[in-house]
Amino acid sequence: MGAVETMEDFFEKLNGGDREGAVALMDEMTEMRVHVGDSVQMLRGVERVGGWFLRGEPGLRMIPGDIRDTGNTYEADVLVVRPGAPTTHIDATFRVEAGKITAINIAPR
Repeated sequence: MGAVETMEDFFEKLNGGDREGAVALMDEMTEMRVHVGDSVQMLRGVERVGGWFLRGEPGLRMIPGDIRDTGNTYEADVLVVRPGAPTTHIDATFRVEAGKITAINIAPR
């Protein structure tokens, strides 16, 4: 499965409430960088990275738009919808190898 197919499956599961299924698409050694202001938080391992998605509030949705497929890298402007909070746009890059998400980079737009 390529990057686009993997990420379509990931967002379908995540937005459909199957967060465990979405996390199952991550490699055991996946890494995620989350940029907030001038700082960067680095999470390593599916337990920590997956936990970030599993702990999100009920109703969390991440809707990809303006997708750029560059082989094993999937880049998108992602609309994040959280109940009771303003919607936000983030720039997200996902690296996919052998059908598993190996790296995620999330930055404010």
